[in-house]
Amino acid sequence: MTDNKIFIRKTLPHDAADIHHIHVAAYKTSYRGYLPDDVLDALKIDDEKIERTRIYVAQIESYVAVYQKQVIGFTHLAFPQNNVVEIQALYVHPQFQRLGAGRALVEFVCASKKRLAFSKCEVWTLKNGPSLPFYHKLGFVQELNVQEKSWKYGLPIIKLSKKL
Repeated sequence: MTDNKIFIRKTLPHDAADIHHIHVAAYKTSYRGYLPDDVLDALKIDDEKIERTRIYVAQIESYVAVYQKQVIGFTHLAFPQNNVVEIQALYVHPQFQRLGAGRALVEFVCASKKRLAFSKCEVWTLKNGPSLPFYHKLGFVQELNVQEKSWKYGLPIIKLSKKL
């Protein structure tokens, strides 16, 4: 799938360093004002976490967004249950946000799972967080019959879903 010169492909083991860098950069930007500054400022890139990422992506379903031969975003999917796919993580490097990489990743996941007869895509996100408008724009709505959960530092998260 392409979107503004962005294409999506399955994650490869050598993508682990890029994924870890994106994760740290996006966390520091996206969760500023939600998580304590000292926690975000303490996030660092290290070889051990890159190796753990390499092992992790080999065990799950994961995709990257590539722009001009550079990995700029990624998504990890939870193990599917009952024809429902869950987006477990979706991050785009802050320097490349608003190019359509996040949208391309979500649309790729939804389209590929729909072809496999999946009926719904779900994601948990901060109740009043920065990604809520993004998911709403893509057609995700809050699951009203699902109770909020607590995330880091007691922040409430909600489940959003979209029929495929």
